[in-house]
Amino acid sequence: MSRPIIVVGFGGHGRVVTAALQAAGRKIIGATDLRPENHAANSFGVRILSDEALLDEFAPRDVLLVSGLGSILPVNELCPRHRLVRRFQEHGYEFTGFQHPASWVAPGATIATTAQIHAGAIVQPGTVVGDFTILNTRSSVDHDCVVEEYCHIAPGVTVSGNVVICRGTHLGTGANLIQGLRLGAGCFVAAGATVVGDVESGAFVRGVPARTFVPKPQVV
Repeated sequence: MSRPIIVVGFGGHGRVVTAALQAAGRKIIGATDLRPENHAANSFGVRILSDEALLDEFAPRDVLLVSGLGSILPVNELCPRHRLVRRFQEHGYEFTGFQHPASWVAPGATIATTAQIHAGAIVQPGTVVGDFTILNTRSSVDHDCVVEEYCHIAPGVTVSGNVVICRGTHLGTGANLIQGLRLGAGCFVAAGATVVGDVESGAFVRGVPARTFVPKPQVV
């Protein structure tokens, strides 16, 4: 029997994750949030608890975790999604992923057990999707692509065939990639961009056709 699930992170993406898991018939017994009191009454009927309560009350052998965080800059190992996963793995917890019943994954595609395939997403034959990668709502990844771990393919993205997307890359909403490209690790492709050439690791690109740009420093 599959272990029950706790979603770690109950913000916007976490609620989408919870809805997808419920649609797939998975048993969810809780979700975590920094302010559980803000979600005491929720439409999903799940208990909201703190990360500390999860650690105190649920042994790693008794539950599976699912990441409820989407992409948050920076797109690298400092990203909160990486840190969240690492923290719970160091305590012995195991993560899993899901495939929404309204998505389609072709025979011959290889999907990591922790990947998230959301509603309306399409994965064509020969494509490989890595650990903790998110294929969000109505994204499409065509034949023989490689999408490495910790990538986020945002809603409405179209990836043509034979594309390699390296670890930790974010493709913004509605971006389009022509066939045969390689995007290095930790790239950021802005929403609506059309990418027609390879992108170096760590580059930020935007526009039609996409060109590199320097992002404004974030205020912390």
